[in-house]
Amino acid sequence: MDDLADTIASWRAGGAQLALATVINVAGSAPRDEGAKMVIAQDGRVAGSVSGGCVEAAVAAEARQVLEGGAPTIVRYGINRDMMWDIGLSCGGAIDVFIEPLREMPAVDPKAAGALCTVVRGPDLIGGKLVVAADGTPRTALGGAGLSTAIGRAARELIEQGRCGVVRQGEYEIFVDVSIPSPQAILVGAVHIAVALCRMAAQAGFAVTVIDPRPLLCNRERFPDAKELLVQWPDEALAGLDLDENAYIAVLTHDEKFDDPTLLRTLPSKSRYVGAIGSRKTQAARRERLREAGVPAEAIERLHGPIGLDIGARSPEEIAVAILAEMIAAKYRHGGVPLRDRVEPRIHS
Repeated sequence: MDDLADTIASWRAGGAQLALATVINVAGSAPRDEGAKMVIAQDGRVAGSVSGGCVEAAVAAEARQVLEGGAPTIVRYGINRDMMWDIGLSCGGAIDVFIEPLREMPAVDPKAAGALCTVVRGPDLIGGKLVVAADGTPRTALGGAGLSTAIGRAARELIEQGRCGVVRQGEYEIFVDVSIPSPQAILVGAVHIAVALCRMAAQAGFAVTVIDPRPLLCNRERFPDAKELLVQWPDEALAGLDLDENAYIAVLTHDEKFDDPTLLRTLPSKSRYVGAIGSRKTQAARRERLREAGVPAEAIERLHGPIGLDIGARSPEEIAVAILAEMIAAKYRHGGVPLRDRVEPRIHS
């Protein structure tokens, strides 16, 4: 919802009545995953997307009916033998979309993992909301205490997996809309590759921090998309950062006095990804220095070096694409297998 917040505030300030459409289930191949959202104003304006353009007009029409009657509803869109000439998804999949009047919602802490849980089917409470913390603890109430606790337990697994989905509790189906803080992309070395990588990573949803002690290189003119610029030596800057499983570090300098202190601090950390640029010969020498410095073998094994997926990249921009692709693969604990070779690919179809 963060990307739609400004639009929602602006439309509400103008007196518009709004509906929210959320993808709650995906069957087969579809352009958007569970959790994709679209806001619809009563006058027909839309923001966001639930299908990349396939069914937005139909969703908007349904949303206007919801606004007139006030009752939330679930609508399925897809293609099968009986629907070939009706509204559907060109990629052949199906999505269930929950459409509800957009009222004030309880807030999920943007700095911590959690979920906003919504009852989408049941004998009552349709549209009811419950905020759940990362450990499954309910932060608000929904129905009786027993229902809130049960939903929290069921939501915890999805929060740990970092994905949205529907859980069932008795007669109720609840959509768990998981919220995870933006992943941190920490780029050490304000070099040409970092300029391209910063821009691309920010567009992909990473909060980018660039670290380099040289103000001539590490500045807002070169890195307008960075969330934070730290004009410091890497070991000093990294000491103030939270290197948890939400952190992705790319060491880009080709310089031992930058690289080694960075790796000594980041490889033993909980960071999801640590990669360092350099040839195989450079990597071998780097690993030997890390061993001599006492870094455990299992920590050294975490190092992605040479950095990036093998796509034949040559230019700084292409190398940045290869690095970002490897970061995203690490984010989803995926090996970077070509979609052509995947069984039943769900996206990019």
